[in-house]
Amino acid sequence: MDMTASLADGQWNAMNQQMIDHIPHSALEQGMTSFRSGMVRSVDQIEENRVYGIVDDVRILAVILDLEQLRYSNCTCQAEGPCRHMGAVWYAYCARLGIEPQAVHEHLLRGEILPGRESPGPQTRTERPPSPGADGSVTAWRAWFGEVYGEVWQQCKQSLHPMQSVLSEMKGSAKHWGKARQRYHWLHTIEFVLEQVELAYAVTDSYSKYYYEMSFTRSVDPWIAHFEELSVSLDPAAMSSWEASWTTALIDALRERALDPQATLLRWDRLYHLIWSRLSDSASWRETERRTLEELLEQQSCDQHQLTFLQSVLAHFDVIEGRDEEAVARLADAAFDPVVELVYGFARQRLEAREWEAFGRWMDYLHRQLADCRNTAILKPYLTLCREADIHHPAAGGRWTERMIALLPYAYSELSEHWMERSDYEAWADLQLFIGVRPEELDMQDVRSVAKHAPSALIPLYHQAVDEAILSRNRQGYRNAVKLLKKLEKLYQSDGRAATWELYVEQLANKYQRLRALQEELWKGKIVT
Repeated sequence: MDMTASLADGQWNAMNQQMIDHIPHSALEQGMTSFRSGMVRSVDQIEENRVYGIVDDVRILAVILDLEQLRYSNCTCQAEGPCRHMGAVWYAYCARLGIEPQAVHEHLLRGEILPGRESPGPQTRTERPPSPGADGSVTAWRAWFGEVYGEVWQQCKQSLHPMQSVLSEMKGSAKHWGKARQRYHWLHTIEFVLEQVELAYAVTDSYSKYYYEMSFTRSVDPWIAHFEELSVSLDPAAMSSWEASWTTALIDALRERALDPQATLLRWDRLYHLIWSRLSDSASWRETERRTLEELLEQQSCDQHQLTFLQSVLAHFDVIEGRDEEAVARLADAAFDPVVELVYGFARQRLEAREWEAFGRWMDYLHRQLADCRNTAILKPYLTLCREADIHHPAAGGRWTERMIALLPYAYSELSEHWMERSDYEAWADLQLFIGVRPEELDMQDVRSVAKHAPSALIPLYHQAVDEAILSRNRQGYRNAVKLLKKLEKLYQSDGRAATWELYVEQLANKYQRLRALQEELWKGKIVT
């Protein structure tokens, strides 16, 4: 079969002739070098007369070749006229057609059309199979997705630009449908494209995994956000039979991916739970899925990854049905990292509903899991729940504050903010002493607030700072000590303890009377006379 059948009659001749007439030999040579170097990341015929390519040349460049009029072609390198990137994309497209790019290149340099293609004659164009249409079943549509686009992931060498084009085309196939059918079609479209992304990521070499993970994740984030927006429309109470079939197929696809230990790039469990956040209020939908999950759980071949996913979903259903104790027990053998976000959600639900017994169960589970945690970012959601519970559940008798204290010093910031919000100035100041924070390291607004409402709470903190400054045994340290003493004097005065201040200064001067430099700084600062 003649691979140029992808081109309309005469396009092959016309395009090659325009390359000969308008692209300098130097640009053709550079284009071949770029092609041979692998700079062309993707190439595709997006319309009957246009070829789209991505070139990685210091930065990512987009090239559009107009197969009828080269002057209408464009490259984001912003060169004046046809450039080497256009040549590179043309050679890549020739390779895709099964034509040796080097042969094309040599004939272009000689000003010739590749022999045997001067008069292509009538061609039988290879057409993609017709789409199932607006009335097609979800099974037919997913089969069509795979048949037409199932190999595009192989073009995703360093970027997902080819998948973006596929996504646009697939969504465009439903642009004239009703809104409801569009939404379901688009949900499946995004899910299918994300499957292709996983396939592309799976074949990357181990040395490039980190780069691909960062690059691919940034690319798919908007697609996942769109998936989330579309999922909001799911309403199990109002679904027609065809909507139910499309929803079931989507759940099946997401469940299969979430159970696949090879799917390592994307959090398929999150997408699955995202759909169930819309369906879980339906007892019939829940019961059907519960039976499926329990059957899978009974299989002896479940590994840790699969066990964690299955138990997390069943725990989700238990929480909806008010069986928090059973839900907590389910997660005892599950890996913590994949379920932690879900558990935080359960705890927050119970907090907002003021269901303190159930809330306590989830907080106990979290505390056990986080007892040895040293990462403040991971601890923050738990500490936030403790803070809110301490405010809204005073009957707990300081239980939640004790939890935060147990996680010091990693809970310092949250606990400090909490006590400041609660105007518990003595506890706040004691915390600063315990951690060893200097006054100058504190937020000045906090210091002013404590100085105004409870100056006595700050006095020990400044005493400690003065002692540290003096123990530095250098002139700068003594000067800092004097600055601190001036602030300490104001605190004593605000607290109505001027006599105590005088006694303290006298004792300080006597204690360090042999430190002449300190005595000089005390005199200069008018601390002593």
